Amino acid sequence: MDFLSLRTAAMLSAVVTLSGCSYVGNLRMPSMPSMPSWISAPKAAPAPAVAPAALQATERTETWQGIYRQNAETGRFTECRTGAEMPVAQSGDSALLESAYLASRSAPGAPLWVEVQGRWVQRARTDMPPSANAKELVLLVERFVSMSSQTSCAAW
Repeated sequence: MDFLSLRTAAMLSAVVTLSGCSYVGNLRMPSMPSMPSWISAPKAAPAPAVAPAALQATERTETWQGIYRQNAETGRFTECRTGAEMPVAQSGDSALLESAYLASRSAPGAPLWVEVQGRWVQRARTDMPPSANAKELVLLVERFVSMSSQTSCAAW
């Protein structure tokens, strides 16, 4: 045994003796679970205050708070109040949002909380041929406001 192991064993023996236990026996560290219970138990997300269907295309600019993540070329925004996840349009202030995200993220695709001013607009779906005439709702970021290392809407 090295000095550190002997010292640790002596300290454990003293703690056990002082706590009133009479038998010390073979001192070993207890095995630790793979993950503490406070980490492994997922917390239920609060129910959204507004149904996702409440988001509609509008000409009115509003302040939006949500979770932003980017995979490859596509930015996605999950609005905090509704839980609705939508693509982010590649226009307006989206380049500034993307730059801030790339500089702040902990890993590719990692979620970050953002606040933006913008509006919801309809556009042709990019994953379908134009002849399908399919539309999707996207967030047009008109002004990037702020970003936080928060990874959920829980605090907002």
